[in-house]
Amino acid sequence: MKLLLIILLASLPWFKTTNALAKPSAAKILRHLYSDNRQKSSPSAIILPGVHDALSAKIYANAGAKALFLSGFGVSACRLGQPDVGILTLTEMEDTLRSVVQAAGDIPVIVDGDTGYGGAINVRRTVRAFAAAGGAAVTIEDQVFPKRCTYAAGEGVRVVSRQECFARVKAALEARDEARDIDGNEILIIARTDCRAASGFEEALERCRMFEELGADVCYAENLQSQEEYEHLRGQLMPSTATVLAQVETGDTEQSLYTAQNIADMKYDFALFGVTALQAYVRSLEMSASLMMTPASSGFVGKSNLDIASFDNLKSSIGFEDSESFQARYDEL
Repeated sequence: MKLLLIILLASLPWFKTTNALAKPSAAKILRHLYSDNRQKSSPSAIILPGVHDALSAKIYANAGAKALFLSGFGVSACRLGQPDVGILTLTEMEDTLRSVVQAAGDIPVIVDGDTGYGGAINVRRTVRAFAAAGGAAVTIEDQVFPKRCTYAAGEGVRVVSRQECFARVKAALEARDEARDIDGNEILIIARTDCRAASGFEEALERCRMFEELGADVCYAENLQSQEEYEHLRGQLMPSTATVLAQVETGDTEQSLYTAQNIADMKYDFALFGVTALQAYVRSLEMSASLMMTPASSGFVGKSNLDIASFDNLKSSIGFEDSESFQARYDEL
């Protein structure tokens, strides 16, 4: 009966027109983004800034970001003031995602899905909830719950067995299909392994091959140890498979990061900087707090003491001009 109704509706001219004018899903925008980028004569990897709230999403979107990554590390830090150790819940992340998607406008948002917040049923709920909230893609990783930031944990990172990893990703992919076919929401699955530091490169490679065979939309190995490893991993996957290369800026002057062009030359599609915005945010708050709370400053933080946004700049970033303009049209009625 339901199928018959859909067929009858699809035959109506107004239904066809409405469908034709429908806005493409965030997942489709993201897929076209990396597909089109590959067609360029000299592609550069798509930079994925990590954001942690609606304002950081709006600022990066206004700066020209093509896609955004909602970082669990960042949300846990900013929403809870807690480390990324499995404390953040699905509902808190989902709520943050909704505000970030709204602030980002047409910019697709990839959301950190952590371990899926539990077993297969939890993974299913996570994927469908993030799809309903407007996420373009969700990362699902192979750590033991509660997880830890891979870069912070190093060799102490704990991952599930290959069999459990297989089951987790398979559950995410089935939930992706349910989100599309039952809920009417499209989302991509980014299958991620964090096993390199604890289990070695070969295990990371095997898990990425498994992700590819299962049908993950994007494959992602966190924290590989050299350019040679990144290149070898990419060479072992099918050219059509989309990939992510993530980096963390330590702040050390000796650190050498890959540029977006370096990453493209290694045939990766996305260059993820998951916590750079958070690092800048923390540093600026620390500097302003230090100056404001220094007795000699008498509680005054002036332009000569600290490089801060002007109040006009602040209003512009938040979007006061648009709100005031909209209100003014109705004040005149």
